[in-house]
Amino acid sequence: MSIVRALTTAVGVGGLLAGVLVDPALAQIKGIADAAIAEDGVLTSRVDSPVAPGVNYTSFERLDPKGWQRGDILDTDLDKHGVTVDLVNNGGKVSGGQPLSQQLARKGAIAGVNGDFFDINDTTAPLGVGVEQSGKLLNAPAAGHNDTAVIGKDGLGQIAQLFLQGTATDGPTKLELTNLNSPAVNSGGIGLYTPEWGDAVRTRTVDGLPTVREVILRDGVVVSSATTPATTPLAANEQALIGREAGADALAGFAVGDKVELQYGLRPDAADVAVGISGNYQLAKDGKVPDDVPDADLAPRTAVGFDADGGRMILLTVDGRATGSRGLSLKEMGQLMISLGADDALNLDGGGSSTMLARTPGKAAPDVVNDPSDGGERQIPNGLGLLPVKGSGKLKAFRVESVGTSEEGPDADISRSSRVLTGLSRVLTATGYDETYAPAAGTPSWYAGSNVSVDQHGVVTGRRAGDVVVTAARGPANGRFPMTVLGTPTRLAPSTRQVSLADSTAKGFFEVDGYDADGFSTWIEPRDVKLSYDPAAVKIVATRNGFEVNALTDDAVSTVITAKVGALSTQLSVTAGLASTVVDKLDDLTKWAANAVPVGAATASRSAAEGHDGGPAIALDYSLTGSTATRAAYLSQTPQQTLPGQPQKLGAWIYGDGKGAWLRANAYDAAGGTAQTLNLAAAVDWTGWKYVEADIPPGLTYPLRFWRIYVVETSPTRQYSGRIIIDDLTVRSAPPVTMDPPAKVIDPMVVTDGTVTGNGRWRFAVMSDAQFTSDDPNSDYVKQARRTIREALAQKPDFLVINGDFVDRAFGPDIALAKQIIDEEVAGKVPVHYVPGNHETYGPGDLSEWKKVFGAATSTFDHKGTRFILRDSSLGSLRAGGFDQILDLRKQLDDAATNKTIKNVVVMAHHPIDDPSPTQNSQLGDRKEAAMIVQWLADFRSSTGKGAAYMAAHAGTFAATRTDGVLLPLTGNSGKSPAAAPDAGGFTGWALVGIDPHATVAPAGQRNWSAPERSWFQVELRPHVDSLELAAPTSLRRGQSATASATVIQEDRRVPVAFPVSADWWGSTLLHIGPAKTAPFWAVASYDPATGQLTALHPGTAQLGVTVNGVSKSTTLRVDW
Repeated sequence: MSIVRALTTAVGVGGLLAGVLVDPALAQIKGIADAAIAEDGVLTSRVDSPVAPGVNYTSFERLDPKGWQRGDILDTDLDKHGVTVDLVNNGGKVSGGQPLSQQLARKGAIAGVNGDFFDINDTTAPLGVGVEQSGKLLNAPAAGHNDTAVIGKDGLGQIAQLFLQGTATDGPTKLELTNLNSPAVNSGGIGLYTPEWGDAVRTRTVDGLPTVREVILRDGVVVSSATTPATTPLAANEQALIGREAGADALAGFAVGDKVELQYGLRPDAADVAVGISGNYQLAKDGKVPDDVPDADLAPRTAVGFDADGGRMILLTVDGRATGSRGLSLKEMGQLMISLGADDALNLDGGGSSTMLARTPGKAAPDVVNDPSDGGERQIPNGLGLLPVKGSGKLKAFRVESVGTSEEGPDADISRSSRVLTGLSRVLTATGYDETYAPAAGTPSWYAGSNVSVDQHGVVTGRRAGDVVVTAARGPANGRFPMTVLGTPTRLAPSTRQVSLADSTAKGFFEVDGYDADGFSTWIEPRDVKLSYDPAAVKIVATRNGFEVNALTDDAVSTVITAKVGALSTQLSVTAGLASTVVDKLDDLTKWAANAVPVGAATASRSAAEGHDGGPAIALDYSLTGSTATRAAYLSQTPQQTLPGQPQKLGAWIYGDGKGAWLRANAYDAAGGTAQTLNLAAAVDWTGWKYVEADIPPGLTYPLRFWRIYVVETSPTRQYSGRIIIDDLTVRSAPPVTMDPPAKVIDPMVVTDGTVTGNGRWRFAVMSDAQFTSDDPNSDYVKQARRTIREALAQKPDFLVINGDFVDRAFGPDIALAKQIIDEEVAGKVPVHYVPGNHETYGPGDLSEWKKVFGAATSTFDHKGTRFILRDSSLGSLRAGGFDQILDLRKQLDDAATNKTIKNVVVMAHHPIDDPSPTQNSQLGDRKEAAMIVQWLADFRSSTGKGAAYMAAHAGTFAATRTDGVLLPLTGNSGKSPAAAPDAGGFTGWALVGIDPHATVAPAGQRNWSAPERSWFQVELRPHVDSLELAAPTSLRRGQSATASATVIQEDRRVPVAFPVSADWWGSTLLHIGPAKTAPFWAVASYDPATGQLTALHPGTAQLGVTVNGVSKSTTLRVDW
């Protein structure tokens, strides 16, 4: 998913968050400080919502040096408001489990978390102590797992150790109890099992033990004594004593008919306990993390804690085992609990058990608000539930939200839903609640400012761009929803270009997004979208914020969906059922060749081998040694094979060697450019045969041509040799479809007619991706690097930025050659700022050699009112380059926001936010980090009105887009062959940027919905020009029009002179540059660069010319009657 889209799904701390809670009733939140949640990291989002009086919910996302964490907090005031804390479980049963949502529902709880650790693979009984609000002790050990979160009879909380104390007395014989309803009887002990134990077979509590005895009591009298526990549940008037080892021997003295007196409970020092639930580690004690708390494994976590006087309870879950949340160690969990305000804290069960539910105001039941790592709620034995006082049921206020997010919980993101495009609608709903936030009935009337219209069903229609508040009210009760009306939509895009369904049981989903001229976007209500498709192939149903799709047959089918909104349209495909085709059996060695890089270090050879089905196959023997640079061994097909149809997946049978190499494939699409890279396996970590396949991304131009399959190793320290066998190269395809290509987005920051020179602008030059090595100091790539610098310096920029991958490898001689080229070509004429890219680490595996010559990898400087923040993404993300640079980025933006001398900010790094190619292999690897950067820049420009841009390279293409007013220019290669087709930015060259230091700051009232400061940053994307062609008619009759166009020739590429290529069209005095309707009366002809139309106006002659990167071409036009 591109950040252009993903950005608007995040709630920014400094920007969009301010609008989350606007109703006064909803805003009465005690609030935990941002810094307390962030600790030593950065808080990237938070959402707050009340659950009940005295109970507040917060969801958060933060980033620290180790990665991302997402968490949820329930902050409860136990001193007042009448909130009750109780243990919840499986209907009063200790064994067996239920989802937490069912446990909470049984007691009417409006929030809660999972509880104790338990016997997960057997009885599901908790390991420790469980006490219900009534004071009833359900389960406990006399020793072991005794750390317990306690609510006292005074309603205050603490962490304490609770112990079972009990006896079973038969006349003169008194036996100590070691367990009450525990999943296992302590060694040598005696466990008491009551009807609350539940239905789990009691034999499980002493599985596999040689000496066991169970004594069953009915109405206090022994009715059976056996060496194997019974399998039937206990009746209401029965108890069972189960002993093992010495405990079993002692119970042998209890005879059938004996009267046995049972006494059990917590030790006398726990007489004031009202509720208790156990955990394992005490994470915080007197405001400090105890020394015995481990700091190792990262996992999802749940914890409970109390402040120093016990009047405040903090429940915390942190997600883990996911890309978006790494989890925390126990020590980190303790530190976070202390930061949130806990003086004492206890670790509850984590992993897949970690679950939190919280009620949204106006809802009857709570929702799961965290992301359980099992993918859903786990069957657990118990938890802690929060029970509010009963409300009056009288309407107090409304919670207003979009219908598109109304089914989500209290952490629902409203940022996209709070936007509507001019002329389109947003459907709102209002949910009433009383003074306790419980549901309350009431139908509201709707009101709004003049920017929108709203009917009495809550349908809001954008009328004019701007900010507006929509209000739902009934008498004194009201709720408000702040909205931003964006501009008129200029283009549409589906949330996915392809919905792939396995069969008729599978469901897919897509949204239709709309974009205005400044790159502000939101999803479009299904009611505003008209779809056309084959109804015999798929069924499509509108649902909240998009459309659900399912196939009507298990046969392989494909159809194109066309979505129209007014005069705009976009397309996506739906495919169901993929047919497999073996395109090459790899049974002919003569069609394949083996090679390796670096030459002279890594080696590769091919040979015949036995395939997965006993037939022939091809083995690739390789050695990825001899160098610390990236090594690869290839098996290439000669000639390349055209793949049939429109494949969605490419796979092969691979006999793995377990060495861990990265397995990839290359294929070309029909659009041209470099080969597309497909990832078959992150690591060949298996031995024996295995079928692996890669997704072929939608958006490629068919037909595809297969080139090669290969193993690659990027780590300098992993040196090894191995052998894999490849068999049955296979594609999986659906029936082909034909779609219109997405409309080209032409961003006005790129000058397509004119220059950035003049009008008070100052200029700087940017180049990237020359990618030479010292192996040949006179190579074509070196020549291209030198040529680029010379062309850039000829424009007399204030400085030059080399935005990464100047070299292809970063050994000492490579870096020395880079320094030599810069010194010889620049010769001190202008400052040079060199930002490292990934190739500046290739070889050593880090920037060590580069830093010896070029110094620090990050820097910040101010130049004529613009702050430049240069960041290191050489290892694929900013965090990988050092978390300090993320903290510094935040610091620099905050300072620039208040610094009156700074008019705008440009962040530069090698990796782009989004790779515009279909494969999206060349972009910041951490997609959440990418979204965070753009969100920070969007917040910066919306809060200050100053310009913001993120300029990158790496993707092998020139491009320019914007998101929420943030400019995202992208430079292509200066030396290495481009990755894209020539008409899609696939050319070599460089960029010249012009900055207007006097650009007007955007007015505060316009920043959320427009970017009037857009003209502060203009860029010329300049291709290398070996020669220039101009195609235009030499004669026209008056009133006639024809097309005129130019083409740049560079090597074997023909590059159309059209966006994103910058050019300056010019003419003689009698030629008007611009639309014919704007031509002066004396013009012989006009030429409109935007449309390519040359129009004859009056008899005479005129000259038309074009200049591209300093090379000009012209032609003469004669206009006749």
